[in-house]
Amino acid sequence: MRRLWSHIILAATSLLMVGATFATVVTNIDSNIEYEKGKELVFRVVKKDAEDEIPNYDYDFSIEKDHSAVESVAKTMDKRLKTADISRYEIETQGYDTVKVRLVQENDQQYEIIRNYLSFNATLALSNSKETVALMDDFLNKDEKAYLETSDTGYPTIVIPINYDNEYFQAVYTEAKDMADNNTGEYVEPHDHEEGEEETEEVRHAYLYLWYDYIKDYYSFSKIADSSSEEYDKTIASKILMTFDAADPFLDDEHDALRTYVRPSGEESTEITADSLKKAYENARFYINLLNAGTMDNYVEFMFQSNTDMLVESLVALDAHMTVAWSRTFMATLCAIVVVSLLLVYFYRLGASSIATVSIVSTFFGLLFVVLFGAEFNIAGIIGLISLAFTSVLSGIIYLNKFKEECYRGRALKKANSEAAKKALLPTIDIHVVLVAMGVACYLLGGVLMKGFALVTILGGLVSLVLNLAGLRGLMWLVTNEQGLNNRYDLFDVSEDQVPNALEEEKQKYYGANVERDYTKHKKPVAIASLVLLVASIAGLITWGIIRDGAVYRSTNPNNTSQVYVEYYSVVENDTALSTDTVNRLNTMLKNTSINGKSLMAKDNNDSNPSYNLTVDSYEYTTKYQTTAGGLVETKYYAYYRIDLPEAYTGNETITYKNGDTVVFDENAPEGDAKYMTMKDFFSEATLNSEPALGFNSNVTISFKDSVRANADQPEFKWLIVATTVGSAIAALYMLLRYRLSRGLASLALVTFNVGITAGLFCLMYLPVTSYVSVALPFVALFSYGIAVLFMNKEREMVLEDRSRDNSIENREKIMKRALAISSTPITIAFIIALYLGVNFFGFMFTSVSWVFLLMILGVAISTALALILFGPCAHVLYKWFSGVKIIKPRENKKKKARPVRVNKSAEPEEAIFIGIND
Repeated sequence: MRRLWSHIILAATSLLMVGATFATVVTNIDSNIEYEKGKELVFRVVKKDAEDEIPNYDYDFSIEKDHSAVESVAKTMDKRLKTADISRYEIETQGYDTVKVRLVQENDQQYEIIRNYLSFNATLALSNSKETVALMDDFLNKDEKAYLETSDTGYPTIVIPINYDNEYFQAVYTEAKDMADNNTGEYVEPHDHEEGEEETEEVRHAYLYLWYDYIKDYYSFSKIADSSSEEYDKTIASKILMTFDAADPFLDDEHDALRTYVRPSGEESTEITADSLKKAYENARFYINLLNAGTMDNYVEFMFQSNTDMLVESLVALDAHMTVAWSRTFMATLCAIVVVSLLLVYFYRLGASSIATVSIVSTFFGLLFVVLFGAEFNIAGIIGLISLAFTSVLSGIIYLNKFKEECYRGRALKKANSEAAKKALLPTIDIHVVLVAMGVACYLLGGVLMKGFALVTILGGLVSLVLNLAGLRGLMWLVTNEQGLNNRYDLFDVSEDQVPNALEEEKQKYYGANVERDYTKHKKPVAIASLVLLVASIAGLITWGIIRDGAVYRSTNPNNTSQVYVEYYSVVENDTALSTDTVNRLNTMLKNTSINGKSLMAKDNNDSNPSYNLTVDSYEYTTKYQTTAGGLVETKYYAYYRIDLPEAYTGNETITYKNGDTVVFDENAPEGDAKYMTMKDFFSEATLNSEPALGFNSNVTISFKDSVRANADQPEFKWLIVATTVGSAIAALYMLLRYRLSRGLASLALVTFNVGITAGLFCLMYLPVTSYVSVALPFVALFSYGIAVLFMNKEREMVLEDRSRDNSIENREKIMKRALAISSTPITIAFIIALYLGVNFFGFMFTSVSWVFLLMILGVAISTALALILFGPCAHVLYKWFSGVKIIKPRENKKKKARPVRVNKSAEPEEAIFIGIND
């Protein structure tokens, strides 16, 4: 019993190690807005004056009902977030001038970097301290973009291609160079003289200043030269993006680009560490993104930011111990492990322990790689883990089915295991090649969102391959070589009475439960229906993609809310008195306002009347420029509040407002009556100024924003479908080499039909989903290839074992149908397990992500139906076509060899040899 106990100890130890380290791995996972709290950044679009490009705050986009400006800004932000490698975010536009971005970053500094990047308008200019200026169209080389180099110091160098011979650049550079050479620059190098030390001549440096959002004839170095001066403008000072030492702004003998080193903020030490190098490259990439961001047609002003809840849930219990939270995702994972293990026990009895152990350990390694390599964990990562687990389980299914087949041939457990290990080798490699191919394609083409999926499937797939080729076989060897279990076929779900007696030369009795069943008899109607669905799906995806600018699915309002923005300005920064007064007035207004019979805010804690219990939040000060009649720009301080309304209101709803016991506005009043007031009119600057009951002053403005108008469709469907297609093509090429032309093309056709129909049905049914559901498409393709391998491998075995060596079309068709019937058992088992995984996560997860698993369920069902009914006939038709192609090989030109002349080497006479006579 030592081998059986070894099997038990190895399996138990592996599972205990996974369980013991699971909490440590999960608590170190980096997530995005799905599983972590983030921030919502709110921006306002401001009209750019066409003549002098000064922000025109007096312009109102709503007058012309022009959404083009805010939608253009949302698209630009979408591109920039992809460039910044943000894996998951949400962009919403509200009204005509408001954009909201929700994302997760590591710290406040990272949020500030992204905030500046999203609102960055690269109207660049280069100047010196003498006010000589070269605009970006003059000195920048438009044919090249800024890029990074690694300098001799080890730190990155920012390289900005320029037109060195341009007269405007030469004017700026020559003046600054003369100041640097003549020691007349604007910056004095600080030097502390010790007692008794002679005073030395002060050292002055001159610089070239790179500005952004440059406003001609207003920004100048003279306004920021002296930081202690009353005329110092810190807002103008913040517009200097980079500085270059005028003594050597090129850092090399070539003058084709400005170059400057980048070091971490506040880094004084010259010693390079891994942490300082990481920070330096983060800063350098940020500047490169800014320099290459380009300009926008309008200005984008950051208003405020607020904390947001995660889209799904937290994976970690937010307490002092940092443990794994009993989240829906965690419970779904536990249920999946338990139920799939029970299913394997039902189908394979004792063999299930080997499959379950190897699959759990493989999946855990995939999760571990996510943490080790710092990839973000998201729903795509969960799909990657499911793909990895399914591939490992499918490898076990192949192995145990080969094992059972060998048992039904009359072999003992030991010999059956040995033969199964040989026959399961290549198909196990096949499905892992498909898994890695999908991962590589998603890594290269799937965008930042699919990096977690790619990491899990590539590295985890390699680990799974090793464990299935070595670990699974080792565990099964320990069980089948245990002498106490000899001929215990029942422990592996093998009917002992169906096992032939080899000593009595009995022939095989059992070939499978469905061996006599013909799955192909309904192939014609299914083929026609599949072709119609594929054409309709592709047409629907293309049509909606063109109409909705790439958004193939019907996106919905993520929050289903409306919002009211309240702002006031003051010439005093952080005007606490005014802000407190405004908050009190807002609270009073909300307590006295009712919509649909419910007040917006409860009057006190004991208020029993129905209310939405809203609060005023997101108060934050900021600065902005206000244009005046003279065209000048002055700085004022603005405070912003936001009131979240509970539903997606249009603004046409009527409200009730009471001033004490007096009804000022009545929602039941007929239109045209003095007491009739719509919500949009009520939350407006005009009402505040004209209605004394509200009690606001002229410094306060209120604007009503309608419900979310658009949601940036992230990730892009086209790149996910391209990644899936490329991964499928790589896998198909491998299948062509492994299973020849007809089977390889048939497997590609199966995946194409399955992925196309699955993706298109969500579009045709007009379901309220975004392109985010398409992260499940790589799993659908993987499942299709997996069950195709089950059939193709079995058919190949039967062809090789056919003693008649009859390769006719009729005989191959019989073998095809029989192979399909025999392989239908493992295909059905794989379908049941994959279907349960989809249903399990669909039932546990939140609505915001459950659609992903619904697409997975749909793809698994369609793939199984197509594989059982159409795959075999399709492969046979292709075989029939290609078998008629005769390849004529040129005959070898065999030259007759001349008969060697006998040479008499002896002087003696030789006896003549006549066959049959001499004997």
